[in-house]
Amino acid sequence: ATSNTSAPTSTSKSTTILTPPAQSQYALPVSNFLTGQTKKVFGQYITPQNSPIQPEKFTGYHTGVDIEEDQNDVDVPVFAISDGTVKFSGKVSGYGGVLIYETTINNETVTILYGHIRLSSATKSVGEEVSKGDKLAVLGSPYFSETDGERKHLHFSIHKGSAIEYRGYVQNQSELSNWISSDDVIK
Repeated sequence: ATSNTSAPTSTSKSTTILTPPAQSQYALPVSNFLTGQTKKVFGQYITPQNSPIQPEKFTGYHTGVDIEEDQNDVDVPVFAISDGTVKFSGKVSGYGGVLIYETTINNETVTILYGHIRLSSATKSVGEEVSKGDKLAVLGSPYFSETDGERKHLHFSIHKGSAIEYRGYVQNQSELSNWISSDDVIK
């Protein structure tokens, strides 16, 4: 479901990271993907009581990884990890801005979701091709509509198949088999 709520938008102050870091067969989705703080990992069961983020509004098994970004006054770009085609760009409740593209990983069609982005910064539209390392957008500003009121971070998930899947949490652990852990792809 999409959210059409109006909230203040932010303006960027500077951009410091201009090129994506290369990482073996795949590019990193954000420059600090391997070194940054991760508060929620793939498959972690989250509740309002046990969440490392408070207050927490979700319950379930986390379908992606959250990479934290504490540089709130800096534009932080997100990058395509591989070649593909943009399938969705828009607002989604729980994320704010979302960009999803379809690609192939290990000979399997997947969709990759980038959540909590500033949609006005998106460099590609639905149907356009992306190449490994392309800048796709920047992370949204914290506590604005572009992050659906959340902190500044990237929710990054890889879903098997070509269907667009927005869920950041699933209720049954067995449903996680429809996603691929980024740890199995980007090392």
